Amino acid sequence: MGSALTRLRAGGFSIGIEAPLDNDWTPLGEQARRAARRLPGEPDLQRHAELARLADRLGFRALWVRDVPVYDPAFGDAAQVFEVFTYLGYLAGITDNILLGTGAVVLPIREPLLTLKSARSVQQLSGDRLLLGVASGDRPVEYPLFGRDFDTRGSRFRDQVALLREGG
Repeated sequence: MGSALTRLRAGGFSIGIEAPLDNDWTPLGEQARRAARRLPGEPDLQRHAELARLADRLGFRALWVRDVPVYDPAFGDAAQVFEVFTYLGYLAGITDNILLGTGAVVLPIREPLLTLKSARSVQQLSGDRLLLGVASGDRPVEYPLFGRDFDTRGSRFRDQVALLREGG
């Protein structure tokens, strides 16, 4: 089976998709979301599961999940409602072959050992399908909420990448 990175590169050009797969940002879609009492960015999991399985069956190479720790409507995007590793565990349980990627885990605001444990858990529970994308983060509003300093994120990022490489 090989590593997720080897599988990603196999066969040349690949196409992946980004979750959530079912959000409808039209006025009617927003009305349906509110009626269902779902948060902005929260997928309808019944439809979402169906689409994730379909992407897996159709041979898409990877399904990517964003790590957006705090929803900030001022940032101008859809955000991500679910915690990234929990969400990947759910996707691992409903798919068989598609690689599961993070685009990307914001390392400087996370506890390093818990990030390593979470990533290794998804890797094992998914059958080695995790593609762990990492980032230093670009939303200054998040850092004080986690007791972290935005200006030192670069050094924290480098330290955590080193830890992930050692423990991965």
